[in-house]
Parts: sequence; C-alpha cells; structure tokens
Amino acid sequence: MGEGRLFESIGRALGLPPEAVARFGVDGPAEAAVLVETALRASGFRTDVTLYIDASRARALTSVEVATRVAPLLGEEVLVSPPADDPAVATSWFLITPGGERFRAREASPGNDSDCVEIDRASLRPG
Repeated sequence: MGEGRLFESIGRALGLPPEAVARFGVDGPAEAAVLVETALRASGFRTDVTLYIDASRARALTSVEVATRVAPLLGEEVLVSPPADDPAVATSWFLITPGGERFRAREASPGNDSDCVEIDRASLRPG
C-alpha cells in the first residue's frame, strides 16, 4: 500500500482534504489536521499506523470508527485496538473488513518474531 493512498483514505474517512493529512516527523508540516506515523513489519499485518488528530479540525471519531471508514477505502482489512474502556483491550483486537464486518480477534502466538502481529483467525467472532 502506498503512503499517498493511505493518507488520501484517512483524509476521506475524516472528511478532510488531502493536504490536511501529512507524515508525522520533526520536518513534517505542523499545520496538518492529521499527522500519520507508520512502521513497516516483516509479516502479519504489515503496516502499523498511528494517527495524531487535531480534534478542533477533524471529526471526533473513535479509532474503531476511523478503521471502519478506512478499510473500504483501502480495500484492506484493518486491525484496531478496542476502545480504552473495553475490558478486553489488553488481549484482543477488532478486525474490520472492507465490507464493514467487525470481528473481535486474538493475537496468535508470534513465536520468535516479536515485531509481528498475526491474528488467530480461528478466534474471530462478531464484534
């Protein structure tokens, strides 16, 4: 997935123009409404995305709502932490499909690869 496509999808999901979304970094534009930090992974869910949103300039959405809007725009499954008040926040994730389905999932045992998030697909259940 290209960075431009990711940024455009995030902007569309939040109702913002493309120039309102920028890469997070020391040299990045401080005036952007959304700053995006990415980390690439070797396997499993390949791109880890963190958003820093200026709530005064973008819609107030939960991370699950953003993921639900971004998944169909990217045509990709999106993995997101449950809300902080969810009692399972430390042990499970929400897997959002491009079709809008939401499943609660558990992380598979990563083995020796601690820089990998694999989902135990057998654990999927409607979220």
